[in-house]
Amino acid sequence: MAHVLHHTYLPFTADQLREHFAPVLAPGERDRHLRYYQASVEEARKHDELIRAGDRPTRAQTRLGRQMEKDERFWLATALMSLYHANGGSGQDELFARLLERAGLRPPPGFSRWEDALAGALELFFEVNLPSPGSYRAWLRDHLGDRTPIPYLKEQAEAPGARLEGTTKADAMLLAPATGVAVIFEAKVLSDISTHVTFDLARNQLARSIDVMLQANPALPAPLSLRKPERTFLVLLTPALTQPGRAGDAISKSRLYGWLMPAYQDPHSSLLRQHLPHRDGSELAQAAERLGWASWEDCHSVAPAACSWLTATPGTA
Repeated sequence: MAHVLHHTYLPFTADQLREHFAPVLAPGERDRHLRYYQASVEEARKHDELIRAGDRPTRAQTRLGRQMEKDERFWLATALMSLYHANGGSGQDELFARLLERAGLRPPPGFSRWEDALAGALELFFEVNLPSPGSYRAWLRDHLGDRTPIPYLKEQAEAPGARLEGTTKADAMLLAPATGVAVIFEAKVLSDISTHVTFDLARNQLARSIDVMLQANPALPAPLSLRKPERTFLVLLTPALTQPGRAGDAISKSRLYGWLMPAYQDPHSSLLRQHLPHRDGSELAQAAERLGWASWEDCHSVAPAACSWLTATPGTA
């Protein structure tokens, strides 16, 4: 019988995890994503062996051996797979519906309940690469002088055939192929929203995710090609401590996403329009209503096994 990868931080087998990596068209190593998890699990095993032998791990050994305790990939895989595989996979729509309701989201027009919007066989994918919208790259090419203040970068961007932006990686995507409804998950534990974009000083990770959310991808392999942009939602997953209203604005505003997400969610705010100037204003106002914010604690409440470390003793496996 196959063993789970880690009893606390990834209580699923390698075969189960492998099934959830997004399909790609380009050839490549099938298990390139899986190896990342296996390497961290192996470091945890070596660290635990040192402890059992009575040795004191070095700081480097502890950092490697307990990396998964703060690793967003492990948190996300365990949280969402716990919902997806609970009770043998039955009731997936109900569990995800409860999580989306906790994120403050309503089902798309035409569906009275989330269970209806998520009808049919659900797909859960990790490491989903979504192409940069052509409309954004065309807009940026016409506004390099405004968005690219570094001379050599501007020269690179103006070179023939320059790729102004690559794909945006969605941490996870829940997809209902039968209805075209999808939920993109952006996961944060200790890190913040990235602002490192080569050719656009005003671009950030959250705005990029919203931008690709609004773009159809008919060229992607099925079932990713079946996602409908107007029925696509984005959920930011963070510790409850960083959510507005949970522990006060002083803590929520300590992260960039604590400022950006509430403004992006406000259909009357101009910030999202300023950050996505190539998009239609009415399109962005509608998109604002499809942005949700949930916590890891919400996942654990929906499925008690989803984030067991939130109640477990630190360092135990």
